[in-house]
Amino acid sequence: MNQYTPLIIEIAVLTLLWLAASGMTAPLRRRLGKEGSGRAPASTLALDLFAYLSRPLLVLGLTQLAVLLSANWPAGDVWLSAHHAHLTAWQIFWLGLGAIALVEGIAHTAYHWRGETFPIPDLLLDIIRAVLVLAVGFMVLRMELGIDIGPLLASTALLTAVIGFALQGVLGNLLAGMSLHLVRTLRPGIWVDVDGVEGRIVKTNWRETRIRTRGGHMYIIPNARIAESKIHNYSEPTPLRRHVVSVGASYSDAPDEVLGAMLSAARAVPEVRRNPAPEAMITAFQDYGINYRLEFWTTELQRHNPIDGAVNRNIWYQFKRKGIEIPFPMSDKLLNDFMAVVYKQRKLPPVEEDVEAAVGDLRDSDLCTKVFVDTDGNPLLSHDDLEIVAPLVKRQPYTHGETLCAQGDAGETFWVIASGKLLGRVEQDSRVAAEFELRPGAVVGEMSALTGVPRSATLTVAESSELLEFGHEAFRALLSLHEDIPERLSELAARRAAENRAALEVLARQREDGEEVQLEQKGILKRLLRMIGR
Repeated sequence: MNQYTPLIIEIAVLTLLWLAASGMTAPLRRRLGKEGSGRAPASTLALDLFAYLSRPLLVLGLTQLAVLLSANWPAGDVWLSAHHAHLTAWQIFWLGLGAIALVEGIAHTAYHWRGETFPIPDLLLDIIRAVLVLAVGFMVLRMELGIDIGPLLASTALLTAVIGFALQGVLGNLLAGMSLHLVRTLRPGIWVDVDGVEGRIVKTNWRETRIRTRGGHMYIIPNARIAESKIHNYSEPTPLRRHVVSVGASYSDAPDEVLGAMLSAARAVPEVRRNPAPEAMITAFQDYGINYRLEFWTTELQRHNPIDGAVNRNIWYQFKRKGIEIPFPMSDKLLNDFMAVVYKQRKLPPVEEDVEAAVGDLRDSDLCTKVFVDTDGNPLLSHDDLEIVAPLVKRQPYTHGETLCAQGDAGETFWVIASGKLLGRVEQDSRVAAEFELRPGAVVGEMSALTGVPRSATLTVAESSELLEFGHEAFRALLSLHEDIPERLSELAARRAAENRAALEVLARQREDGEEVQLEQKGILKRLLRMIGR
């Protein structure tokens, strides 16, 4: 046995003690750094604090157990007598590490108790911990074992210089990572754009940052490159961001109508914020049309593609219902010819196929099978009657998510669902009192047209739908078909009003335009006769 064998055995035993303590406390230490949202209970905080102290305490405990076992072994007793200073230094070293763990644990649990995130980034915390461990180790070597650490420090500095020269790239990433963590530029969970790589940060460490894109791709970017890049932070200091959508419209469409349609399209998307409110404006007059710009705000810029797509989809449906044309580049002569045709088509009555389709939808709807029926349930409207009304009815397309009408709004029109599905919601005292579905054939909004009462429910389009819209002209033509229709409708409306008297009276008081609301049969009949000039 040479002179180094006892030292090697000593180091091996102490290493085994450290490995055993690390393995036994690993399950407990895995919970560290997992702060949840909200304030933690006292039992959880106590367990967290114990987890920080578990490894130093267990190392000291296993060391003491090893000392007791060695005392009963002659060779071990001799070693303890000869190397008592080494044992004391080992114990003092782990007491120092226990003090470091205690301070770190108290700091972490204090923030955890308040429900806050620990302010020091993990990378910086690892570096501080390593520096403190080295400081404790050097102090034990100098003060307990009497070793001159000057040459050791000089050797360490020389070794550090050699390693630093050999690992310039690695150290560059390390220093870049430290700077990014110190200023908290990047942290897991936020959405960023780093030189065209857009996604959510899932992990950062001393060397790299990992970003997962919306497409599921994982980008691993060295910290040194990130430190030199332009970073677009979508989440901080506030996630509120502006979106911009541009669209063109023809010169024949009034700008106010176009701007109103664009604002309505933005408001119909749930992610669009009401404050700041969306804004629409004219940006340029081109040879082939007018360019418009729509600006709106959301807190989900990382989802700008689907949100912008939803707004653009709503713009198309708004333009389609209002007859607004989206132009395309063409010569002046071709533009004039094209606009002349478009203007002429707008003035033409619906083609025969459209009229027949509307007649078929009306004939099969509740309007003809439940509303306009006699006491025996027989339809009051013939095919010829429907052919008179159908050309005046507008077939309007709607897309998923649009709001047809809101509870409490005034309205003189009503609709027949030709295809698709609507969802209705009735609110009372700021809570949802009832929800219902409306399928093809259903008549919606007729009570507002008959009585003048504001809308009694909010109707939202659940899927792409087509509605037959009865405006003032179509409704007046419907009332004029037969002399007994106004009286029949007034009786029906009065009966329905009696069933929901309390709710309708509340809605009637909400009407702000001063228009009189009629809930009695006589008043409703008078209102309907006034519409047709009788």
